[in-house]
Amino acid sequence: MALGTKNFLIQPLKVYFLSFLFTGLVLLLFLNWSLYNEGQKIQQTVHKQAQVEAKKEMTAIFKKTLSELRHSLKALSEWDEVHQQLEDSSYYFYWHDDRLKESQYFNKHYDQVEIYNRQKTLLAPSSLEKISHKTLPLTIRSLTPTIVLTKNRETHLNLFEPIYSRSTEQILGYIGVSLDLLPYLQDENTFYHVDKRTLSFSGKGDIPLSQIMEQVRYQPIANPVTDYLWQLIQKFILQLIILLLVTSILLSMIFNKLFYHPLEIISQYLNRLKINPKEPQQLPQKTFYLREFQELQASIHNYHRDLQVTQQALDNQNQTVWDQARRDVLTNIYNRRAFDEAWNELLMNLPHDKVSTGFMLFDCDFFKALNDTYGHEIGDKVIRTCALTIQQALPMDCPPYRIGGDEFAVILQNKNIEQIIAVAEKCLHALRNYNFSSIGIKEKLSFSVGISYVSPGESTDFTNDIASLPRQADIAMYKAKQSHQDKVQCYHHQLESQAHALVSNETVNTVVNAIHTGENIEMHFQPIQSIKTGAVYFESLIRIQNNNKLIYPNDIFAVVQRRRLEVELDTQVIQAILRMVIAGKLPKETGVAINISGKTLLQPGFTSLFADFIPYLKSFKVVIEVTENILIDHMEYAQTVLNELRQQGFLIALDDFGSGYSSIRYLAHMPVDIIKFDMSMTHALKADHKTKNIIKSTAEMVLRSGYDLVMEGIEDQEMYDNAQEAGATHLQGYLLGKPNITPTLPKHG
Repeated sequence: MALGTKNFLIQPLKVYFLSFLFTGLVLLLFLNWSLYNEGQKIQQTVHKQAQVEAKKEMTAIFKKTLSELRHSLKALSEWDEVHQQLEDSSYYFYWHDDRLKESQYFNKHYDQVEIYNRQKTLLAPSSLEKISHKTLPLTIRSLTPTIVLTKNRETHLNLFEPIYSRSTEQILGYIGVSLDLLPYLQDENTFYHVDKRTLSFSGKGDIPLSQIMEQVRYQPIANPVTDYLWQLIQKFILQLIILLLVTSILLSMIFNKLFYHPLEIISQYLNRLKINPKEPQQLPQKTFYLREFQELQASIHNYHRDLQVTQQALDNQNQTVWDQARRDVLTNIYNRRAFDEAWNELLMNLPHDKVSTGFMLFDCDFFKALNDTYGHEIGDKVIRTCALTIQQALPMDCPPYRIGGDEFAVILQNKNIEQIIAVAEKCLHALRNYNFSSIGIKEKLSFSVGISYVSPGESTDFTNDIASLPRQADIAMYKAKQSHQDKVQCYHHQLESQAHALVSNETVNTVVNAIHTGENIEMHFQPIQSIKTGAVYFESLIRIQNNNKLIYPNDIFAVVQRRRLEVELDTQVIQAILRMVIAGKLPKETGVAINISGKTLLQPGFTSLFADFIPYLKSFKVVIEVTENILIDHMEYAQTVLNELRQQGFLIALDDFGSGYSSIRYLAHMPVDIIKFDMSMTHALKADHKTKNIIKSTAEMVLRSGYDLVMEGIEDQEMYDNAQEAGATHLQGYLLGKPNITPTLPKHG
C-alpha cells in the first residue's frame, strides 16, 4: 500500500462512525424479518421450562419432606417418655391420647403415632379402636417409607424408626407415624413453580415412597400476564433484537480492523509492561487507521519510560522510609512500631496457627540512676551495647525489639520452655561478661529477664493466653528485678497474687485520672452474633491508654477495687459509649452491651444513667449486663429497677451464668432477657458425656424459659458446632471476632 493511501485512511474516529451508521441502517431493513420467528420460539421454551422446573421443585420438596420427617421421628424415638412406654406400657393410652399430643414432638398433620415392640408388633393394639382412620399396620412388614392411597382420595405417608437403647445401641422397639401428606406439603413448603392448589395423588393401595412422582399430579403456576405482555412487546423485542444483532455483526467486522485489532496490539503491549514493568519494551511496529490509537500508543510508551525512572526513585525512597520507620535510631534494631506489627500479625493468625510461643523481656536494672550519674551520652552507649549483645546471642529467626528506654522484647515460636530459658541464659551471660568499663562504666551492671510461655497442648484458652504473654513477661521481669540471684524468671500463676504490687505508680495514677476525668479511656468492642438471623451486637470492653500502651481490665479493676471507684468507672464507660452512639461510630441496626457493677446497680439514680440512650433504642439494641450474685442478693430491688429499664426498651443480660451461684431456682423470677453462659460452661461441652448432657439440659431449660442464650469463648469451629448443638441462640468469641476499637462485623457464619 502506497504511503499516500495510508495517510488517507488514517482518519478521525467520527468519520468512520458515520460511515458505519449509514451502512448499518440499510442492512437493518433487509434483515428485519429474520429474527421475528426466533421470538416465537422463546415463548414455547418458557412453557416447557416451567414444566421442567415444576418437576424439579416437586422432586426437591419430596426429598426435603422425607428428611424433615425422619429428623422429627428420630427426635421422637429419643424422647424419654417413649422409652418409658417400652419399659412399662400400663398408661400407654393416657400417654398416647394426652401427653403425646401436647408435646413438642407432635405435628398437627400426624394422623396416627404408635409404638411397636422389638418384634415389630403394635405395643397396644387396642389403641387403634379409638381411631377412625387407621393407616398404620398392627405389625410392621417393612421399614421402607410407604404411601397409602385410600378410597376416599386421602394420601398418607407411613414412616418407621427404630428405638435404640442409649447404653448398648440395641433396638428396643419402633416408632411409627402416619402423616396426612397433602396438607403437610401445602402448609410446610413454599412453592415457586408449582400451583399447590392443583396438587393431588392418583391410584389406590400401598406404594413405596420412591414411586411417588408417578402418582402425584400438579400444574405449573400459570402466569397470564406473560402471554398478554408477550403480545404487546413482541414486535418491539423482535425489531430490537434484529437491530442489535445486525448492527453487532456489521460493527464487529469493521471495528475488528479499526478498533479491536489495534486495541489487542496495545493490550498485549500493556501486558508486557505489566509483567515486566522494570524492563524496557520495544514499541510495536504497527500502523493504525485511527490517529487516536497512534497517539495513544506513543503516549503509553513515553509514559512507561518516564514511569520507570520515577518508580525506581520511589522504590529507593520507600525502602529507606520503611526501614527508618521500623528501625530504632539509636540501636538500629527493630523499634516499637515493628514489634506492634509483628505481634498483631501473630494474633491475627490465631486461632488457626497455634504453635508454642514464648515472650522474653530484657531490662537493665537501675538504668535511670546510671543515666543520671554518667549522663545521657553514656546511657545511650549502654543501650546500643545491650542491643548489639542481645542480638548476637539470639537465634537468627528471633530478632530483638526495643520497646522502651532500656527494655528489649523477643518473640520465640516453635520452642519449648527449656529452649527458651537456654536462650535467655545465653543472652544474660553475654551481657554479664561484656566489659562495660570500655565505655566508662565503673560499676558492674545487672540485667533482669522475664519469660512467659504458652503451648497449645497445655492451654485451654490458647488465644487469650497468648494475648496475655507481654503482661505476664512484664510481671516475671519485675519479679527478677526483686531477686539478687535469679535474674531469669518465668511467669507462673502464683505471681498473679503479686501482680498488683508490680503495677507502677504511673499506671495507678493513669487509671485514677481516667476514671475521674474520662481521659485516655478507650472502648473496644467484641461481636455477639445471632445464630438464627446473623444479627450482631457488641460487648463493650474498657482499655486505658498509657504512653502508647494499653492498660487492660485486670490492672484497671485492681485499682478500681482498691480505690472503690466502681460507680465512677461505670459512669465514664456509659458516657464514652453514649458519645460513640451519638457520633454514629456503631453500625446501625446493631447494638451494644454494657457491663455494670453491683455497686452501680444499687445507686439511687441508676436508671437515670441510661436516659440519654432512649432516643436511640429504635436503631440500636442496648443490653445492660449484670452478674447473677447481685440479682440473687438484691432480687426485689433489682426487679424494680431493671424492669423499669426493660419497659423503656433496654434489654437485661445475666452475665457469667453458672460461674458461681446456683441460680437455677431463681431463673423464673429474674428480670432479664438474655442468659450468658460462663466460658467454663462452653468449654465443658468438650468434656465427658455426662458433663455435656448437663450443660445441654441447662441450656434447654433456659430456652424453654423464654430467654436468649449467649455462649462465650467460641474459639474454633468445633466449639461453634458444640454451642449450636447445645441450643445457643447467640455466640461470642475469637472465632467471630476479637475485641477491637472499631466495631467490626464478624466474617464467620
